[in-house]
Amino acid sequence: MTIMNTVLMGRSSSFNRQQVLNDAMDLFWSRGFYACSLKQLEQVTEMHPGSLYYHFKSKERLYLCALEHYLEWQLQPRIDKYLAYTPSLVDLRRFFTSGYRHEQDATYRNCCFLVSTSNELHLLPSDASELVRKGIQQLRTGFIEFINNTTDLEKNSDASIDQEVIASELLNLYLSIQLMAKVNPNQHILDKQVKQSLNNLFSPFIPR
Repeated sequence: MTIMNTVLMGRSSSFNRQQVLNDAMDLFWSRGFYACSLKQLEQVTEMHPGSLYYHFKSKERLYLCALEHYLEWQLQPRIDKYLAYTPSLVDLRRFFTSGYRHEQDATYRNCCFLVSTSNELHLLPSDASELVRKGIQQLRTGFIEFINNTTDLEKNSDASIDQEVIASELLNLYLSIQLMAKVNPNQHILDKQVKQSLNNLFSPFIPR
């Protein structure tokens, strides 16, 4: 049973779990775990004082549920949309660029919630590290699936690296782009770096 299901068992059917977690996730995402108070979380979720504590027991547990919610309802759908089925190099590029292309009032989303969480792991329960590892594995699996669907490295005599290495390179690029987007969200510069990095990585394996 997941963290979210364990915490949310037995709640009233009128309790809108998805909306509460979306609202809490946005506040955590924009301010960080440490800077959020239960009072602010109650306000943004429009819940009565003490309700979040009643349902989630602590700010830490609410954060874990919000992170799990992010992995299931935001990260994985993006992976499925751009990296699964019959993807192309354009789809891979869109996966990267969709991570930092947001409205001006939502620039906090330029750095994905998974990466933001990594910066505050020392403040969170040990379960947070497990969820971060789960998210990293989701990304790695998505990249490997993309590689399997778009290249045939085993038949390419010029291939000097294997799929795991390419997936690691993609993962490193994703994490670094997220951090760069947080510090300097210049989409033009980020787009150029993503395009050049992906072209350099895949040019030996994907015919032009």
